[in-house]
Amino acid sequence: MHNTASGQLPIGVSAEWGALKECVYGWAEQFIIPKFLADSKARAYGDFERFWVANQGRHVAEADADYFAAFKAQVDGAVDLLKSLGVVVQQPAMVSEANLSFPRGEHHGCMTPWLRDPFVTIGNNVIELAPRSLFHRRQRFSVRHILASTMERGARYFAQPDSGADDSAEGPGWGYLEGGDIFVLGRKILVGHSGNCSNPEGARWLQHALGGEYDVEMVRLDGLFPHLDCVLMTPREGLVVVCEEAFVEGLPAHIRDWDRIVVGKEAAKRHLACNNLVLDERTVMMPSEEPHDFVAGELKRRGIEVIRTPYEAVYRVGGSFRCAHQPLVRL
Repeated sequence: MHNTASGQLPIGVSAEWGALKECVYGWAEQFIIPKFLADSKARAYGDFERFWVANQGRHVAEADADYFAAFKAQVDGAVDLLKSLGVVVQQPAMVSEANLSFPRGEHHGCMTPWLRDPFVTIGNNVIELAPRSLFHRRQRFSVRHILASTMERGARYFAQPDSGADDSAEGPGWGYLEGGDIFVLGRKILVGHSGNCSNPEGARWLQHALGGEYDVEMVRLDGLFPHLDCVLMTPREGLVVVCEEAFVEGLPAHIRDWDRIVVGKEAAKRHLACNNLVLDERTVMMPSEEPHDFVAGELKRRGIEVIRTPYEAVYRVGGSFRCAHQPLVRL
């Protein structure tokens, strides 16, 4: 792989465990709690659900200044750590007031600390997705300038048809995809389907868009979880960190015989134990907090270096390291 004329690497992601060279990573600047609609319920639980319901439409800095300070420090700390490891990190722009009211003409919040969902990179395809969740739809406006710039670096940049204002229609032409559901395992693409986010029509569209070079498979999940990356991590080919209970029809055949580090539903839901950041097939970035010691220990036992940094203030509200980033270059 050769550098482009600008000195930047060409866009390309071949597998989840490819060496991360460049990504888009979320920031804390626009963390405005959305309305608590159906698209929110799979993401909220316990104390955070009560906080969400009580503070709809408010910036978290206004709702709880001390918590927001801890949250922002941990997001910024993760970005600084990635940069210190040589990863190029691009971050979003502010979503305009006009776009904050998209698509229904009402302010529905904006959560840009997690940018996995509004687009995906598969090979040299940079695909702007059509999320089911309204607050994920407006995230695209914060990164569209980044996505457009990838065309100059060899990317095939295009967008999934948007479903418009309706967030619940099903049937032909009503496809939804969110990046947290999409795993790139070489030419095999897994798409999670919990009933909350991505759906079969979205997976069908993705197969059509990618063509016969890829094999897209939909994976049914327990409705407790919004996305596939809440219950699966692939640190390298042949190894998974997985919440087996979440796969209502068992693991997909492609990964069924892989070595497994198994976590329970509680750890997967409350602590996002599967939602870590694979730096390459020998290195994983994880939260430093105690609930993650088991997975960290099992990874180390398998020869994987684990880099840890505080992240509890972030993952307690439903999204950890994988949710926060979407790769542009994995070699």
